[in-house]
Amino acid sequence: MRSSTCRNLVLDTIDEISGLTLVPGVSTVLVRAVEKLGYTSLGINGLPPPGDGADPIVLTEATPDGFRDFYAAERFYLVDHMCAFARRTLEPFRYSDAPFDHAEASAHERFLQALDTYEMRNGVVVPIGRPANVPACVWLAGRNPDLNDEALLAIQAISLFAASKALALSRPPSHAPHTSKLTMREREALQWTAAGKTSWEIGSIFGLSERAVNKIIADAMNKLDAVTRTQAVATAFRLGEIEL
Repeated sequence: MRSSTCRNLVLDTIDEISGLTLVPGVSTVLVRAVEKLGYTSLGINGLPPPGDGADPIVLTEATPDGFRDFYAAERFYLVDHMCAFARRTLEPFRYSDAPFDHAEASAHERFLQALDTYEMRNGVVVPIGRPANVPACVWLAGRNPDLNDEALLAIQAISLFAASKALALSRPPSHAPHTSKLTMREREALQWTAAGKTSWEIGSIFGLSERAVNKIIADAMNKLDAVTRTQAVATAFRLGEIEL
């Protein structure tokens, strides 16, 4: 998929998700968007430690009938190397990039065969930090999805915005008007970040050092409870701090 097409997909999807009022609608819109990239299943899940014997916490999900029950019954959460890797990284990754314990090769292969049965063998995981103090991620899968770099950038942006919206909708409603958490300079830095500018480039625009820009963006990330710049941008979009 070309860069311009991916960008339009991101903007259109973010615009549609922005107007949602119920959590299930997030997965519905997300599925409709990523189907254009070959993804047919997805979820926004919390990832408690497997030692607790806990299946992933499902915030919203779209999977083939029977998959989630089968996943729990077979205790695949104990050998799911994608979930394990998502607990300890902040960067998006392809399923094929997730390392696994070769001592558990037979269990690993059984898990992959199950994914293949449900047409979920290939996919992408986008970690979203630790909302509610539990590692969480957005995962997307399909039989033969688009896994090139352009598609992954689009998926990361869409997934982080969708997760931010789903988490916001899952919390009790607040009747207080939104008050900006960010300074004008922090909003400007995130706006330029959304436009693809590096810290050095933003520094040239602001007349500041690259280190000073990194500090501004880090402060904005902290205020938005974001663990990556992309997540900060997605959350800032949702809150209306910056514009599309």
